[in-house]
Amino acid sequence: MSILSFSKSLRDNGSLLALSTVLIAAQPAHATDGLFGGGGTLASLVQRQEGDCFYGHTVTGDGYSFNTSTSWAPGLGLLPSLCTTHTTVSTFNVLELYAGVGSGAGLRGYISNDPKQLFRGRVNTGTAAQLVLLPADPPKFLESAGPAPFNAYPYPRLDFGAGDSPLPANLVNYGYGTYGTYTYNATPTTNWQSAASITITRANTTSTVAFSTASFGQPIQLPLFAAGVAVGVNLPAVDASGSATSGGITWNIKSQFSTTAAGGRIQLSTAQICAIFSGLVNDWRSTATIPYLQSNGTTGTESFAASNTWYAAHASHGMGGGTAYVYSSSYFPIKIVYRSDSSGTSYIFTNYLKTVCPLLDPTDYYGYRSIFGTTALPDNSFQKLIDQVTSFVPGTRPSHSLNTIGAAGDDAVAAAIGQSAANYGRIGVLSNNFVAPYNPVTTTRPHAASIQNDFQRWAGVKHPGESGVTTTTTTTTVTAPQNFIAATPASANLAWAILTPPTWTSTWADYDIYAQRYAAGADLNSGNYASTGWVDRYTTTAAFLSITGLSKLPLAPAPGAYPLVGTAYAYVYSCYGNGRDGVAAATRVTDLVNYLNWYYTRIESVATVVYNGFNYLPASWTVPIRQAYLGLGSTNGQWITARSAGAIQGCTGVTGGAQ
Repeated sequence: MSILSFSKSLRDNGSLLALSTVLIAAQPAHATDGLFGGGGTLASLVQRQEGDCFYGHTVTGDGYSFNTSTSWAPGLGLLPSLCTTHTTVSTFNVLELYAGVGSGAGLRGYISNDPKQLFRGRVNTGTAAQLVLLPADPPKFLESAGPAPFNAYPYPRLDFGAGDSPLPANLVNYGYGTYGTYTYNATPTTNWQSAASITITRANTTSTVAFSTASFGQPIQLPLFAAGVAVGVNLPAVDASGSATSGGITWNIKSQFSTTAAGGRIQLSTAQICAIFSGLVNDWRSTATIPYLQSNGTTGTESFAASNTWYAAHASHGMGGGTAYVYSSSYFPIKIVYRSDSSGTSYIFTNYLKTVCPLLDPTDYYGYRSIFGTTALPDNSFQKLIDQVTSFVPGTRPSHSLNTIGAAGDDAVAAAIGQSAANYGRIGVLSNNFVAPYNPVTTTRPHAASIQNDFQRWAGVKHPGESGVTTTTTTTTVTAPQNFIAATPASANLAWAILTPPTWTSTWADYDIYAQRYAAGADLNSGNYASTGWVDRYTTTAAFLSITGLSKLPLAPAPGAYPLVGTAYAYVYSCYGNGRDGVAAATRVTDLVNYLNWYYTRIESVATVVYNGFNYLPASWTVPIRQAYLGLGSTNGQWITARSAGAIQGCTGVTGGAQ
C-alpha cells in the first residue's frame, strides 16, 4: 500500500485527528511515567513498536529506529518519522512496556491484577515447583538502559492484560466470576531479568482466583486490530519447473507463486488444512483421499495432492493436480509446530477448524465432526486439539496421527519452523507478523501459505490457478484465474467486514467477535448469487448446507477475504487505584486513555499496525470504543476512571481499584 493510498484510506475511514504534526524538541532520555502490561505474543511486536512510537524513543536494543528518509512511513526495522514529532511526545513522557508471555498468562495476570503472573510456559496442576521462562524476546520487554522501574522484571504493576481470545463469558457473575485461575508463587520474587532460572509453585490448591468487579469495576476488552493468523511453513524455494532438490529429496510445489511475497510458498485448500490438522494426512508424499466441499454445497473426495496445481500467473494455471509434493521412497513427515503454552492464536485457529472442517464431513466418516466438533474447542490450548486427535477411534474409517513439536510463544514457534533445509516440511500456526515478509528477524522467520476461502469454494475455485464462476439473477461471470488468499492487512479487513460493530452502550461481552454467529436459516448456497449482494447467498431459502450458529469470521463471504482472522484484545480495568509495591500511579489512567486514543486515531500508529501485516480498526469500531471508554462524547459511558477521582464512571460502586 502506498503512502498516498494509505492516507486516503485512513481519511475515508474517519480518522479523528489531523494528519499534520508539530515538530518538537528532543525529549529527555528517560520516561517519567510508564504503562505496563503483557499477554499474547500475536500483538507483542506491534506493541513494542507502538510503545516506541508513542514515547518518541526506542528502548535499548529492540532493533527499531526511526525513518530518516524523505518518506515518513514505517519500513523493515523502521518506525514512522512522525513518531518523533507527534504532539503527545511533548505532552506525555510515557513508556509502554509489553511482555509477550501468551494469551493465557495475559488473562491470568489480568484476573489476579498481579504482574508476577506474567511468565511464559505451562505450569501443571500439581504443586511442585516448575521452571518457567521470561517473556518472548523479541520484542524487548524492558528498557535495560533506563532507571527503575523500567529496567527490571516483573513489572511494578499491571495496567492491562492482553490476549487473542475473548474474556470468558462466565468471567463476571454477581461481583465475582465463576471463571477463575490459579495463582502462583515465584522464586526469585524480583529481578527475574538477572535470574539464572525462575521456578513457579502453585499457591492455591482447592480454589481459584476470580475477577472481582467490587475491586476492579467491570472488565473491558478492546480489540486492537484485524489480525490474520498465518499458517507458517518451511518449504524450499522452487525453480520454474516447480521443483527443488535438497538432501536427496525432490520437492514439487507447483502452487508456489513467490519466494518472498506473503503467502507465496504454498497454497493450501480448506480440505488440505483439515486433513493435516486432523492427522488424516501426515506425509508430504501423500496422495490419500480426503473430503472437500463442492461448489453446490455437497461433499466430494479428492487426492490430498489435488491442489498441487500451477498458480494463477503460470501459462498452465490450474493444471497439474495429483502430483505429490515430495518424491521419495521413504516417509517424509508433515511436522506440526504448535503453541505449548496457552495461546489466543491457538484459539483463533481452533475456532476456524471447528467452523469449517465438519462441513466437509457431515457423516463423520473421516472423523472431522468427532475431532473438531467437540465442545472442548475452540480453546487457548492446542493440546486440546491434539487430545481430540489422539483419542479418536477410527473404526472402519482412515487412521489419524499427528507429528508435533511444542514451543512456547510465537517467537519460539517461528524459530522452530524456521527456514533451514534441516527443518523442511514443518508447518504451524502463528501471528502474521512473525512470518515473512513482516517479521524483522529475517534469519529464522518462516514463510506462509495462502489459504482457500469459502467464497472461492462457492465460485468453484477448488484449486490454485482455477477460474471461478459467479452467477447472479441475470448473468454468469467467469473470473480470472485465482490464487488462494494470503494473510495481508487488506484480506483481514475484508473478513472483518462481516462483523457487526458495537455501539457505545455495548457491554464488554459484546466485544467477543468470535461469538458473532450466523442466524437461524443461514446456509451455504450454491444457487443464484443474488443481485442484492453477496451476503444473500447465506440467507437464501434454498438450503444446501446449514451454517446456523457457526462463527462468522471463518466463513466471511467476500471475494479476497482471508478466512483465518481474529484480533488481539487489550484487557483493561474500568477502575484504577494508586498502584502497587509503593510505586505511585497517579497518572496511570490519564496515560492509558491518552495512549489508547492516540493508538486508535493517529496515522503513525495505524501505519505501524498495517506494516506488521494487520489492519487497523475502522471508525465504525473505534468511535463507539472511544465513546464508551475513552472519554469521547456522552458522559453516560463507562469511562475508564481513577479511584482518586471519586466514585464516578468506571469506579461506581468500586472500592480500591486495580493496583
